[in-house]
Amino acid sequence: MKQFHISVNPNLEFINSILLTSRYNEITTPYIGYGLMTTQVNEYTEAIKSFFEKHRQRPVYSYIEDMIPNGFTFSRPVELALSLGNSKNFSMQYPLSDLCIKYCGGIEKIRELLKLLKDLENETGYFGFFNEIKGYYDPFMEKARLVAEQLPYIPLLEDIYGKEQNSYHYVISSLMCGNFGLNFADQSRDTLDIVCVFSTVGWSISAPILVHEFSHPFINPLTEKYADLVEEYSIAYDKLKPYKLPNFSSGYGDWHECVNEHLVRAMVIYLLRKCDLADDAAQMLRSDLSCGYRYIPFILERYRFYEQNRDRYPSFEAFYPSLLHVFSEEIG
Repeated sequence: MKQFHISVNPNLEFINSILLTSRYNEITTPYIGYGLMTTQVNEYTEAIKSFFEKHRQRPVYSYIEDMIPNGFTFSRPVELALSLGNSKNFSMQYPLSDLCIKYCGGIEKIRELLKLLKDLENETGYFGFFNEIKGYYDPFMEKARLVAEQLPYIPLLEDIYGKEQNSYHYVISSLMCGNFGLNFADQSRDTLDIVCVFSTVGWSISAPILVHEFSHPFINPLTEKYADLVEEYSIAYDKLKPYKLPNFSSGYGDWHECVNEHLVRAMVIYLLRKCDLADDAAQMLRSDLSCGYRYIPFILERYRFYEQNRDRYPSFEAFYPSLLHVFSEEIG
């Protein structure tokens, strides 16, 4: 039976440590509204800052800071780090998405960055340093294990979406703000290696957030595949604007991302109810409605219809085109 591979990824911690000690927060705060790296002060962040202090003038810092305005933010550094797998030679083990390549500035830009990262690691011996301090993550790893054992998540997800995936990786990082659901395609098997990254604050390590992040790799590719059909309902984005919180507080910046967030958040609520976690489901629904996800009640009705008609819709993909009609509903 497939299980979650729970880990802390040294490559991700390396890149996040550089971002933490760079001008990343300073550069991103004016147009995002908050910094994307933690501002917490603890033994882990203090050790990182002390370790990198004398290397702050290395070329990789200015190189990364120049990449940030082009879009090297949010999930892009995370995807790049995770594409390296468990290797420590800075060679890509998984293919990057076209979007990641675009926002990194192109593949040649990425290759140069990986070379600079390798040079810095060779100079500093970061991986040896990380082995000395990684014990900081032990209590978070234990919490993640307990959450991962709380429900039969993988059978739940593969049943509701009607698709099996290759592997599921649950990665923890305390240095970043936010959680990310990513995937790497296995073209030979038409399946994904799903890699989701969770911060260590608030509800990040919890059943609802686990379902949320591991749902994105099932849903986001469908929104991309049916992009033209999704665009036909884009008038709904204007209807939602009066309910959207300022800046990025509502979690979406464009219509396609808005669709993904609606469908994923509704699925979290639907599966929590299915697992008799009604209180958690109700809390998530209240929170999502307050953030402006006004189509969720209609989507929940459509999810019930989908489950009652699996003979017609053997997979979520088969249902997806008709599901999009939900965005023609009137909200208020």
